[in-house]
Amino acid sequence: MGEAMNRDDLPEIKQALKDRIQELCRALLPDGRPIGRLYIAHNPVTLDHDKSPEFKVALNRDTGAWKDWRTGEKGDVIRLIEYVKGTDFAGAMQFARDFLGIRQMTAEERRRFTEESRARVAAATVKAEKDQRHNREKGEALFLEGLLDGAGSTAEHYAKRYFEGRGCPLFQVPNRDIATMRYSAGTEYWKLADWKRHADGRLEKLKAGPMLPAIHSAFRTATGQVVACHCTFLDPVEPIKARLGGDTAKLMRGEVQGAVIRISHGPEGLPPEEARRAFPLIIGEGIENSLSVAIAVPEARVWAAGSLANIGNCPVDLPCISSVIVAIDNDWQNAQAQKQLENGIRALAAKGKPVSIMAAHAGSDFNDMF
Repeated sequence: MGEAMNRDDLPEIKQALKDRIQELCRALLPDGRPIGRLYIAHNPVTLDHDKSPEFKVALNRDTGAWKDWRTGEKGDVIRLIEYVKGTDFAGAMQFARDFLGIRQMTAEERRRFTEESRARVAAATVKAEKDQRHNREKGEALFLEGLLDGAGSTAEHYAKRYFEGRGCPLFQVPNRDIATMRYSAGTEYWKLADWKRHADGRLEKLKAGPMLPAIHSAFRTATGQVVACHCTFLDPVEPIKARLGGDTAKLMRGEVQGAVIRISHGPEGLPPEEARRAFPLIIGEGIENSLSVAIAVPEARVWAAGSLANIGNCPVDLPCISSVIVAIDNDWQNAQAQKQLENGIRALAAKGKPVSIMAAHAGSDFNDMF
């Protein structure tokens, strides 16, 4: 029998673990089960069995990536072993080698294992890049299904009544990015579609979700490419958020990480890829909150990150940004939100810009103040 492989085998071991991800999840999280593309379980460290299971591991796409949505802990497939087993990197690698049976392999078996794993790593990289392009294209296509801002459509008029009802009329936003929003009289609320999964893994849509009025907002990269679409679904009878029996009225499609929803362009009035003068940037989480901030602080550029988790990914290392201010929600009080906020601020600061925070003095966020 040959000796265990060294640290240089990390890519091969990670890929082999991903290839057997459901088996690994069953070994580490025996009380969990696969639901769709996720393996969902209780946290085996905090033992939160009296609450809903929020420990989720990706079974495809970014296979092995995991997050406990209650504590905020997250990582890749090796970090999954470290966390669950309470060990360090060396201990996780030892567990992985035992799990994969590497210690019992002959020299020839190890050679074949390495060659096959490297081939799968290369194939997985190509697939991941293809999937990312596909997801971005789907996000952009959904955004473009909406009617142009300024076209005077009924859908636009309806959406603007919604924003007026929320206390953040679009016409009051100085230097608003009019390329950010499009409007639809009927977009499928795809979360309520009925699907059938066949034995070969193929999905077949049996029934589409309801068609609802919607605001399509573009997530753009630092250079302006649309890579995702944020949809705010509205009630078809009155201009308020759609009432969906407990389901969220907001869905996103595409690749959100590192992209933002541009609300306003600040005093220069130019998008980041054209701007030359540096002004402060304010980052909020949601669109309505960020619109309220843009109305109140015209001397700053304003973006919406779309989620608390995406704030730290915002591309702030640009010449048009002098400093960064995070507009925090007052309801970010639980431990998970606090940790996400700390991580986000740390990530922003690492990009070389001064970072500070501001909070509304009333209500849960700045939109509640107006």
